[in-house]
Amino acid sequence: MSTAVIALGNPLRGDDGIGPVLLERLRERDLSPAVELRDLGDGGFDVLHALADADRAVIVDAVRFGGDPGEYAVFEPNDVAAVVESRGSHDSDLFELLELAAARGESPERVVLFGVQPGDVRDGEQLSASLRAVLPELADALAETARGL
Repeated sequence: MSTAVIALGNPLRGDDGIGPVLLERLRERDLSPAVELRDLGDGGFDVLHALADADRAVIVDAVRFGGDPGEYAVFEPNDVAAVVESRGSHDSDLFELLELAAARGESPERVVLFGVQPGDVRDGEQLSASLRAVLPELADALAETARGL
């Protein structure tokens, strides 16, 4: 069974780039050959293709869920109303793609979102100090989430 860890985010928008940064941290680890790491940047329809190719998927992205910057939440797409503060244009695109994949019968048997509460998403190539301080813990938690699927 294959597990895709799909990173979303724009590294030119501060904390919005947390997905790709965490994916790079996972590349330094000894993960199962069944775990595929995919950096999809801003995502788009590439998410559909990545989901169709996997048995299980973890999508990692900056998600506003009301926590402190650097906190993370792992949730199922169906739990979005209870976890995510608002579905802005960035978030709604992802959730609409997940719904489309399911409607087409091309969704993995299990999909979870690993959302990291951003602090600063203004233009800039560096994560906020809050996120940089917890990168090792976030990478550990993401690796454990991928292994646990």
